[in-house]
Amino acid sequence: MHIAVVPASSQTGKATIRVLLNDQQVAPTVQGVYRNLSKVPSEFTCHTNFRSVQGNIGDVTTLDFSGIDAVFLTPPPCYDGSDSVEFTRSVCNNVKAAIQKSGTVKRLVLLSSVGAQLPSGTGEIVTNHTAETILRDAAPEVVFVRCAYFMENWATVLETIKSEHPFFFSTITPLDYKVNMVAVKDIAQSVAAQLLATSSPQTLPESPYIYELYGPRLYTPRDVQAAFQQAAGKDVEIKPVEKSELREFFGKVLPPSLADGFTEMTVSFLPGGVMTQDVLDKFNPIVKRGKTELVEVIGELYRG
Repeated sequence: MHIAVVPASSQTGKATIRVLLNDQQVAPTVQGVYRNLSKVPSEFTCHTNFRSVQGNIGDVTTLDFSGIDAVFLTPPPCYDGSDSVEFTRSVCNNVKAAIQKSGTVKRLVLLSSVGAQLPSGTGEIVTNHTAETILRDAAPEVVFVRCAYFMENWATVLETIKSEHPFFFSTITPLDYKVNMVAVKDIAQSVAAQLLATSSPQTLPESPYIYELYGPRLYTPRDVQAAFQQAAGKDVEIKPVEKSELREFFGKVLPPSLADGFTEMTVSFLPGGVMTQDVLDKFNPIVKRGKTELVEVIGELYRG
């Protein structure tokens, strides 16, 4: 079978390609779509079942899924300060058009987020709601993988962790607040399983088929602190960023529109928010869990 990963340069795209190329049962041919072919990792180019093609999801004329059986899409973020919802709408319509033009794509797997069912109040996660709305009928079979908070998001604090006086800021408060987190390697395994299942005559129970993907258990910022202390072999201070401080905190590193979106997104999953676990559970989601523990991911980030 033939699988396309677009864009292939994303963190989850690369991890999913690795899983697919290591599959011995189906042994699919994997097509990585890159805007810049110089970014194709050498670990992929030497594999006989991999081929790279140039394409830009911002330009529908560059996308060709002819002969492709399944597509994995990770809508890229928009960090230039422009309207992120409009950007997502444009790229998703482009991918949908390319899928339907191909005449061969049987299944689309979309990387989405918990809370994507909510049309507002979730900040940047609203882009996932937009993507799901557009792509729900893009292919005969559609899968939405709604992921929890990425464990790898903590990579942004490595600079201060490795400073003379190790510390990190936590926008998750209070510090004993438990949230679901998931590792990229577990996302890749789950996504790959959905893509490879296209080779089977068994169809999805429904389309779109939607499930939430969590790690093996809930974690707190204190767990993150403990994991960094284990990795660093020394004490690490944690500095909470309270709700009232979030807008100023994000405003120091992001354009105003993004700072607003990240603030609303963060508040949405903190206590009292529209995306707290007890609220999301009322939607009766299908839940799958990965196996990778936070301490393993933090250790790899620190050493890497």
